[in-house]
Amino acid sequence: MMKLVLCIVLLLSVLSTKAQDFISPTLDIISELKKITTMEEKFSALNDEVKELRSKNEALTTKLKTFEEKIISERLKVAFSASLSALENTHRFIGPYTTATTLVYENAFTNIGNVYDTSTGIFTAPVKGVYFFNFVVFNPHDIATGVRLLKNGNFVVAASDNPPKQDTEDTTCNSVSLTLEQGDQIHLQLIENRRIYTDGLRRNTFSGHLLFTM
Repeated sequence: MMKLVLCIVLLLSVLSTKAQDFISPTLDIISELKKITTMEEKFSALNDEVKELRSKNEALTTKLKTFEEKIISERLKVAFSASLSALENTHRFIGPYTTATTLVYENAFTNIGNVYDTSTGIFTAPVKGVYFFNFVVFNPHDIATGVRLLKNGNFVVAASDNPPKQDTEDTTCNSVSLTLEQGDQIHLQLIENRRIYTDGLRRNTFSGHLLFTM
């Protein structure tokens, strides 16, 4: 009988302990719950930071786009015009030479976009597009004159004039529209065994401008 009572007491004690454990979680479970809560708070704070960074990134992207559009706009403004020299009260003959020679139009009237180099005589296309070029050739002498326009070193068009019969002044010109890739170069070349002249009247000119981009 005593053994039965003892077993019942032990059984009730075990059931009581199990119930207590169910109702009151152990300290380890509470600690884990606190960790989860802390992680949720950190995740929420991190999410707020991501939103803020995304907002800043959108603002920077907008500024960058505006800056790029400004650069492109500036690059699209392409026009130049130059005379062979800036001489005033004197003159100078160029040529004749036995080989073709690059002409450097030193006196720029306008050079929007800084696309023409007055030290080399070379125009460099800043963007792909269609460009218009014109050149006027003058030579008051009994030696024939002539100028070529070259694209990347290859002949495109020319303007030339033989010695006149009744006077000694020769004027000729030519123009052309060309499709250029970014970086393509245009320059003028004095034809071999020809002569050109420059003075204060600046009658020898080289001009070009962008018609439209492609």
